[in-house]
Formats: sequence, structure tokens, C-alpha cells
Amino acid sequence: MIRRFFFTALFITLTQSVMAGSEDIKTIPNKQEITDMMLQTSRISGPEQNSKVTQILKEQANSKTPRSDFMFCTGLAYLGNYKAQICVGYAYENGLGIVDDLSLAYAWYGLALESRITDEADAKRAEADRDRVKERLLSAYPHPTEDDLADLVNSQKTRIAQYQEQFKKAPK
Repeated sequence: MIRRFFFTALFITLTQSVMAGSEDIKTIPNKQEITDMMLQTSRISGPEQNSKVTQILKEQANSKTPRSDFMFCTGLAYLGNYKAQICVGYAYENGLGIVDDLSLAYAWYGLALESRITDEADAKRAEADRDRVKERLLSAYPHPTEDDLADLVNSQKTRIAQYQEQFKKAPK
């Protein structure tokens, strides 16, 4: 009985330390990781997806699981969920669960704005976020041109289309 308790406690401790360590990862996910997340998140009902993304957005700056939140939102963002696209943009802007990258933040905010945003407050937030990142990008030297910024969004659209194609071929 004591041995069983000891091994259970050891397993829980090791699992928690592995999980905590994985939250510190900030590498850009590869194509397989993204398509795996697309598959995992697609199995969740629409209302549950939106509820979780809304919760992540509210707590994103103070999250104890920034990598998990980022990966969840990434899976949905590649599937076209505008709230998840805002979430991914915010993560890239602030280095939450991923290395900060203002170019990718701008692209994700831009994609969210091109989606059919159903909530006016979300639309205003995405626009304000994109404009804030754009201002930060333009304040750096050398700064991108308007064409460069448009290319960022278009290249991300292309990547999304490629990943969605691979997702369609994946066994469900």
C-alpha cells in the first residue's frame, strides 16, 4: 500500500514537472504540431471552443499555461477561428508561450480582421491590436512598407491554406 502511494505520488510529481517544463518552451511549432492541434481542437464542439478561447483571452497575460494556451489557439486559428487568431496575435506580440514576433502578431491580427467577426467589441479589439503592432513595427529601423505588411498577411494565408489541405487529408 505504501509502495503504491509512493509510486503514485512520484508519477504525479514527474508529470507536473514535465508539464511545467513544457510551458517554458517558446519554439515556433512545426507543421506536424500545428496540424495535430488542428485535429485535436476540431474534435471539440464549437461552443466549447469559443468558451475556452474566450477564457484564454481574458487570462492570457497572467496565464500559468501560456504554451498550452498558445497551442490550443494556434490549432483553432489555423481552422479560421477569429478569436483564436486574436489570441495567437497577442501571444506573438507579448511572447506568451512563443517567442515574440511582431511581424507574426501583425499577420494574425490582420487575418482576424479579414474573418467574419461577429462581435463588434472583438472587431474593435483586433483593429486596435493590429494598429498598435503596426505602429511598433513602423517605429523600428528599417521599418516595413505597406506592401511588406500586406505580404506578411498574405504569406500567412498561404501557410494556413497549406496546413488546412494537410488537415483535410489527415485521418480523423
